[in-house]
Amino acid sequence: MMTNLEKILQPYSIDSFLSENWAKQGIVIPGERPDKFHDLFSWQHLNDLLNYHKPELRFVKNGQILPPCSPKEWAKLCREGASLTINHVHDHFPALADLTWGIQEELGHSAIHANVYCSWPAHQAFKIHYDAHEVLILQIHGQKEWFVFEDTFKSPYRDEKSEYQKPPEGEPYIHTVLKPGDVLYIPRGHWHYAIAREEPSVHVTIGIRCFTGRDALKWLLDKMQTNLQKEATWRQNLPLMPHGNTDELESYTGHLFDSLINELNESKESLIHKFAMSQAMTVLRAPEISLPSQAGFNFFEQGLDTLLRQNKFQKIKIERIGDTGYQLITPRGKLKFKDLSPKAMNVLVEKIFNRETFTIKDVTHWLPECELQTHILPLLAGLVKEGILIQESSPRKTEEENT
Repeated sequence: MMTNLEKILQPYSIDSFLSENWAKQGIVIPGERPDKFHDLFSWQHLNDLLNYHKPELRFVKNGQILPPCSPKEWAKLCREGASLTINHVHDHFPALADLTWGIQEELGHSAIHANVYCSWPAHQAFKIHYDAHEVLILQIHGQKEWFVFEDTFKSPYRDEKSEYQKPPEGEPYIHTVLKPGDVLYIPRGHWHYAIAREEPSVHVTIGIRCFTGRDALKWLLDKMQTNLQKEATWRQNLPLMPHGNTDELESYTGHLFDSLINELNESKESLIHKFAMSQAMTVLRAPEISLPSQAGFNFFEQGLDTLLRQNKFQKIKIERIGDTGYQLITPRGKLKFKDLSPKAMNVLVEKIFNRETFTIKDVTHWLPECELQTHILPLLAGLVKEGILIQESSPRKTEEENT
């Protein structure tokens, strides 16, 4: 099945994108059809958002963010050429939410957002700048002219703003007009600006903020501080420096640093694994809610035809506990299973947690040796209450009925 990122990039190969462009070089990918992204966002979506929600909204004109104003002023500002920008639109629309969280799952990095930009002909919103994250521009309506330049400051962090850096002096290496269905990828730190053409433009920006070495360093410092601050040598006052003499201070801190190096060497492999797991299990998305079943009511109303599925975009790891136990680890916590057979656990891993949907009848076929009332239903009900599984409201045919 095609991934979310593959769908966005097609017909361009995702392998070529990751090897030749990702974090290296921008690229324009012409759309196969102008309505390619209409299921994600449209003028109607924008109007619904403005009329019925309270989005994080701002107006920008000629590089200046305009002061907040009441909704009755919005149309006037648009007529005057101010671009309308709305951050975190994926918080309001399921299609964009599924897209952003799907890309997060595919790339394994935890901060992905979708913003919307609505611009008016011949007006520029933002001055030339760079972003401290990877950027995918999905052109929805209208046309927009883009200018993309090489980076002048490698891999900027979020706090290293472009307004404090000198912009490039050369010509853009990408100068293009995006049409509906087109995609533009801009790597982190590459300078750019855009101007709408003869008609209003709407585009969605997918921002991908990746983990960096600084994240690993911060995690390591926090972990080492927790481990070492209990030791007396790290809690004691540092030696005095009479009349600026630092000999004793240098000797003492040398011993401290040696102990830190030894601690790192001894626990290096364990720390590497713990850091990798901490990042892999980091999820900013709130768990999917499905009531009333998560509250413990109305379980399995369609009987054996009750349709179940995994909670969207949740990360799961299963570990063995002793000889007969297992624990299921998610970003929200741990769930222990006692006296669950290895075969039953294999079914959980291979069947339940690796398919879009299934029915209770499917599970009875996968686990013919387990009693329905005493084993299967309590197990599934527990997973539903914990939010690991979601109980759908309508039944669907079983695998056997579909074949």
